[in-house]
Amino acid sequence: MKTRRTLSLILILAMILGVFPAMSSQAKSKAASIYSDCKKITLRYSDRYDNKLASFATIGFESCIENSKKNATYSIVIKNKKIAKAVKNTWSEDTDPTVIYATGTGSTTATVYEKDKNSKKKKAIGTIKIKVKKATMADAADQSMYTANNMKYNAWLKLNLRESDKYFDLDSYLFNNVLNDKKVGISFKKSEYTLTCKESEYGDQSVASVSENGLVTGHKAGDTLFEYCITFKDGSQSDNSMSVKVTDSVLKKEGKYNINNIRNQIVGLNTPVELSDGTKTPLINFDNAATTPSFKPVQDEVNEKLDMYGSIGRGFSQKSNYSTDIYNDTRDKVLEFVGADPEKYTCFYVNNTTDGLNKLASALIEKKSEIVLTTRIEHHANDLSWRERCKVIYAEVDDNGRIIYDDIEKLLKKNKGKVSYVSVTAASNVTGYVTDVHKVAKIAHKYGAKIVVDGAQIVAHRKFSMLGETEDENIDFLAFSAHKMYSPYGGGAVVGLSEELNKHMPTFYGGGTITIVGDDWQHYKEAPARYEAGSPNYPGVVGLGKAIEVLNDVGFDDIQAHEKVLNRRLIDGLKKYDNVIIYGDSENIDDRVGVVTFNFTDINTKLLAEKLSEMGGVATRRGAFCAHPYVWRLMGIPDSALESFEGCADAKTPGMVRVSFGIYNTTEEVDKFLEILPKAMAAAKEEGEMLDVVPAY
Repeated sequence: MKTRRTLSLILILAMILGVFPAMSSQAKSKAASIYSDCKKITLRYSDRYDNKLASFATIGFESCIENSKKNATYSIVIKNKKIAKAVKNTWSEDTDPTVIYATGTGSTTATVYEKDKNSKKKKAIGTIKIKVKKATMADAADQSMYTANNMKYNAWLKLNLRESDKYFDLDSYLFNNVLNDKKVGISFKKSEYTLTCKESEYGDQSVASVSENGLVTGHKAGDTLFEYCITFKDGSQSDNSMSVKVTDSVLKKEGKYNINNIRNQIVGLNTPVELSDGTKTPLINFDNAATTPSFKPVQDEVNEKLDMYGSIGRGFSQKSNYSTDIYNDTRDKVLEFVGADPEKYTCFYVNNTTDGLNKLASALIEKKSEIVLTTRIEHHANDLSWRERCKVIYAEVDDNGRIIYDDIEKLLKKNKGKVSYVSVTAASNVTGYVTDVHKVAKIAHKYGAKIVVDGAQIVAHRKFSMLGETEDENIDFLAFSAHKMYSPYGGGAVVGLSEELNKHMPTFYGGGTITIVGDDWQHYKEAPARYEAGSPNYPGVVGLGKAIEVLNDVGFDDIQAHEKVLNRRLIDGLKKYDNVIIYGDSENIDDRVGVVTFNFTDINTKLLAEKLSEMGGVATRRGAFCAHPYVWRLMGIPDSALESFEGCADAKTPGMVRVSFGIYNTTEEVDKFLEILPKAMAAAKEEGEMLDVVPAY
């Protein structure tokens, strides 16, 4: 016992006297210093590129420090700022908070300082020698090619054998999008480089071929690959490859779903409703412009994907990763659905079209004095969302209710340079008229305005493309709802120009929109994330993606032809009544989706709509359809008489009856409606209550 105590005392004394220095040094933390391989750094500088964004011109400052202390801050002082500078990193989440970047060629030194939180002074911990060489032209081109925002190096060229874009000019594409890009400050003249292209050994020339100067020609559907080299006048070269996807829409594939079998894919179609006499019958749903039932494949897809549901974007579990992939992949599906080039456009999700238009308006309109031009055909969502934020001017409609395109140009010319946006519907929810939005885009762009399109009533009826025949006919922004395209799970999308969306902020803030938040500052992400505050509507996104697949499978040419048959059958049936008023052009119906509105001169149509439902199980819509100014014009009711109709719920309030078709409706249902109609008219007339104001029909 005495011997053990003596040994312990000797050991303690030895440690105090430093007899075991190794043990003593292990108790101390190592001092911060510069990593040996960071004491000399070499960067490259390009006068053709924003060097803060270039990997060849930057190095993370904090990554240079070895054994940095958690309770200390580090700073750097660069001797010659004409050679290099250090700045706070606000453009990337993946690198150091501070970066050193090249500002010119030459050599300089930089002193690194440490300041302990308990100390008022900072001390130098080392020096970095910085050497900056001149970057080649190819270096700058490659940086633009590989910029995370663009990912141009991995772009798929999508050629369609049926369309005019079956030829693709790679030389023009590279010049306009890669070698000249204001976002990264790159600018080349055609005289500064040459482009040569060749087939890849891994490609299939039977799918597409490429000429030496970059003209890509599609031959048949499939995927292939080719290589190209850009040689710059300084002798540097940029070697790349490009994937090509060729589609062929000349021959329509026999899909799983078509206009003849789609009726079997509608949820609740055979669910009976009770009539006024106590009998039951399946509903004839002619109210599809308001909302559509779900496709069964959409319902099945949502149910299946909910089994693997997890938090979007910020989780690390298998379910979270699975859901995040679906959420992001559906963006690509949306962009492809509306023909939007992913190099120029992005897609953010919204609750519905109204939500999308309001988010756009809250972001795009920055001053109350700004002017937006819209038309008198619009749904309230594409009127009030602007009216509440800025000055709105309106193009009129003609006697048939069609937009007067000359009036749009006249107003733009009168307010030349003052109109920020022209916002129009792609199809009316009152008359079904399809707007030539590409014609409107050309007029708007001519006078320096951007175009916004309300796509609520078009996406389930006609093939829509953001791209016109020429660049000035392209659409800048589009909003639409999933619930009008057979996915009633909430949700929709806005497709818009990425560059423009990144210039603005919507008045919706919260989680998912930021890169970092301090006590009194914050940095916001770029679009689409900055427009998607809060937890996403995952079922809505899943349903939207599946609905797109089903609609594409059915085919929009067939949908359009089917709706025209239904429109003509209903209009011809209504024309047999002498007292009927059919709104819009009932002769030339080529520019109408499946919507027909009508009235009777001596029948209260609110009562008529009720009798159609009670007696025949027919769902229609009666009223002014959230497009009051348009409806009152068509009905000939002056603005001065409107306030007495406020609320629009009274049986004496004027309105129309609307029949709106879905792709599952049939000619048999139209015939059934026409069979029930005279009985419902008689019942409504017998009840006898007429309108306080009889419109001049």
